[in-house]
Amino acid sequence: MVVHAYHNNIIQDFVCVYFRSDCGMADGKEEPTIMFEDEAYSAQDFHHPQIAENWRGSVPVVVGAPNIQEFAPSPDSILHIKQMTDIEPVAKRMKYLADNPDAYNKMLRWKHEGPSDSFKALVDMAAVHSSCRLCIFVATRIREQEEKNHEFKKRPCKCTRGSETVYHLFVRERGTFDMESIFLRDGYLTLEALESAVLTKFKSLRHEPIWKKERPVSLRGDGVLRVHAIYPLGLTQRQALYNFKFEKNSSLSTHIQSNPCPKFEVVFV
Repeated sequence: MVVHAYHNNIIQDFVCVYFRSDCGMADGKEEPTIMFEDEAYSAQDFHHPQIAENWRGSVPVVVGAPNIQEFAPSPDSILHIKQMTDIEPVAKRMKYLADNPDAYNKMLRWKHEGPSDSFKALVDMAAVHSSCRLCIFVATRIREQEEKNHEFKKRPCKCTRGSETVYHLFVRERGTFDMESIFLRDGYLTLEALESAVLTKFKSLRHEPIWKKERPVSLRGDGVLRVHAIYPLGLTQRQALYNFKFEKNSSLSTHIQSNPCPKFEVVFV
C-alpha cells in the first residue's frame, strides 16, 4: 500500500478516473494508494477535472473537510478522520484493509458497479460549461423581470371549476433554459404526483438528459428517465443537492399554493 499526500486534487481524480477516458497513470500500475488531504474542498474542482496520478485502485484517507461525504462516489469509498479521536480507529482500519484484499476491494466496488446517484448528480453539473450556466442564470433573471410587466402574456396560474382547482407549474431540467408546463389538481399536490407529472411530460417529449453524451457509455443507463431531485428554481446547487428537501406533501402543497405558477428544476440521473 503506497501512501501519498495530495492537495486539492482528490475530487478531480474521482471525476477524471470515472468520467473521462484520458486519465493517465504515472507508471501504468494499479497499486493501492492511500491519499491524505488536509485542506477544504471546493465544488469548483469538479468543473475542471485533471489527469489523475496513481489513482486507480485507491481509497483516500481524508483529514478534515467535514462535508467530504457529499463528494464521495459511494458511502463506503473513503476513510474519514473528522477529529483527533478518529485517528486510531482509522489507522486500524487501514491496517486491516492492507491485510485483507477482499475488504479493500469492497470499498472500490463503485468503480465496477458505478457511483451513487448523488455523485452522478453532482458530476453531471459539469456537463454544462460554467459560462453557459451563467448565461442561463442571467437569462432566467431577465425573464423573471419581463414576466412582472403587466403587458407580458402568460397562461393562468390556476383554474378553478366548482370545488376543484388545477395548478399550472413550470419545470426544466437543470442546465437548460426553456420551461415546460405541467398541471396538478389540488387533491394531488404530492411529491409522488409531481415526480409522475414531470416524468410523463419529459417522456412525451422524448427528452434526452443533458448529460447523455457527456457520460461514458457504461454510465448512460438504459434510456429510462429517473428523477434524482426536484427543487424550486433559484436555489444554488449546494442547496438543491444537499440542503433542500420537501419534507412532506404539505410543504410542497404550501409552496405551490403560495407561489403563482411556481417554477422547478429537475435533476435526472
